Amino acid sequence: MLKLIKNLPYGQGKKNKIRIASISGQLIKIGLGILSSFIATTTSAIAAEQIAVRYSIGTVFISVEDLAIFAQEGNTSSVLSISEKVLTAEDLEKLRQLLITPMTASPWSIQQFNNTPMGTTILTRFGNFIQTDNGENGFNALKIAINQASQLPGGLTLLGILEKFPGQTLEIDLNFATQVIQDLSQIIYQDQSIINWINQQAQAEINNPARQNPPINLRNPGTTPWKKESFTFQNPRRNVPSPVDIYIPQISTPAPVIVISHGLGSDRTTFKYLAEHLASHGYFVAVPEHLETSADGLANFLQGNAQPPDAEVFISRPLDITAVLNLLEEKAKNSAFPSPLLLDNVGVLGQSYGGYTALAVGGATFNSTRINQECEKFANQQITLNISILLQCQATSIANKGYNLQDKRVKVVIAINPITSVVFGQEGMSKIQIPTLIIGGSDDYIAPAVSEQIYPFSWLTTPYKYLMLLEKGTHFSFLQSGEAVIPVPAQIIGPNPELAFPFLKAISLVFFNSYIRGQTEYLPYLNAGYIQRLETSPFSLTIVNKLTQENIQEALSKVRK
Repeated sequence: MLKLIKNLPYGQGKKNKIRIASISGQLIKIGLGILSSFIATTTSAIAAEQIAVRYSIGTVFISVEDLAIFAQEGNTSSVLSISEKVLTAEDLEKLRQLLITPMTASPWSIQQFNNTPMGTTILTRFGNFIQTDNGENGFNALKIAINQASQLPGGLTLLGILEKFPGQTLEIDLNFATQVIQDLSQIIYQDQSIINWINQQAQAEINNPARQNPPINLRNPGTTPWKKESFTFQNPRRNVPSPVDIYIPQISTPAPVIVISHGLGSDRTTFKYLAEHLASHGYFVAVPEHLETSADGLANFLQGNAQPPDAEVFISRPLDITAVLNLLEEKAKNSAFPSPLLLDNVGVLGQSYGGYTALAVGGATFNSTRINQECEKFANQQITLNISILLQCQATSIANKGYNLQDKRVKVVIAINPITSVVFGQEGMSKIQIPTLIIGGSDDYIAPAVSEQIYPFSWLTTPYKYLMLLEKGTHFSFLQSGEAVIPVPAQIIGPNPELAFPFLKAISLVFFNSYIRGQTEYLPYLNAGYIQRLETSPFSLTIVNKLTQENIQEALSKVRK
């Protein structure tokens, strides 16, 4: 949810810039690629010749050359056969595939973030288990190895990192290696199998002639004139007022209300295109700035003028939504707007950290047991490749305090790339009883779709629930352009986000019309048949309204076979 920016290679040579929000700030597409976010040096060094794998009863030495032969040809040398005593055949095959699988996103440098607590924590934890030949933490050696491996013709691979690791010997803890193999395997194979299963279920609906809706174009602007104004609101947990932009439809009939919550490192302009679209269709739209987690707040942190966002933002963000609704109620009573506001049936849409915010005001509750269990594992040096957990574990200090952040005026929520798996868990997500649409991206490696959206969707108990997946979608695919702060490679951003904007315009309008305005004629459009017709290459969409944990296990069983 960082405000990361890239000059994108589209738009007839025009240097477009995109403001993007990320959860922990930076990461590479898979696995050890996260480490390349913290590259600071390009120092040359003698590459390691062997790997010392430590386990409970001794150490196994493996030649890096033999490992390369094993990875590329599948031949198990006499040296590698020793590892079969400590790794299963299944683990060895997973390792072989992972060694040569390119990490499709290139590494990049974020100088401002190198010495932050978050960056140091991630790299140091890996360094505790991947050490130099003199037993030191591999922090600096990993930076060198990843930087050099990323320059290889075949791209950044795990084998390349091992081949470029400086020193004569690279020491790896076996338990750590096994965990990383399993985690990477899940990301590459198991997660994709679940996404494929969902797409197959949706395809049956697409091919059903009874579900082929007549054409309707909700991507185009509506006919309602509107104007934009800005106010400030007061969150009782904050000493200073916060700004909010409002988009006011110029109508005399009661106007339904939508609140949009931006992600960490974004601001009120990130979803400007969507606010304008909804206003043109007669919705009153409010877009508050969450001060501690806005673009300005993050910039102050990176410049050393502020502390990083802490547990307090898990409380203050949802309360920002409540404070904005209170402000609108007060102004509506004083006839500040051209029409009455329907403030007892509000919709909230949020992305990433804003997705968490939308679900919290919609009824999701902290799952203190899960937070304590999962975050204790992380505190005890467990490595995780789901970077969103780093942010979610910041809620540990407030999880047991019994906060109820639900706002009863909120009756519909859309959560895009939300973080959910630890902070809410199954118990917390099951508390949501209002219509809910969760949107994930197949290529989101910051808030991974399977762990942060697909499993959480299966935990919902509300009968009015929908899961939409954006194929080739990343964590940044719905975010509008802004000013440059930190360079980000196009591979991380993914395809031109402007091509995905029409999807969100159409699906949000369908969902809000159906469940806020009660226009049931729009409900048939919440199906894969209509969604597929919205496609703009290279993106594609699918949507389902049923998914159980048994379905997920069915998808995984095909991988195990």
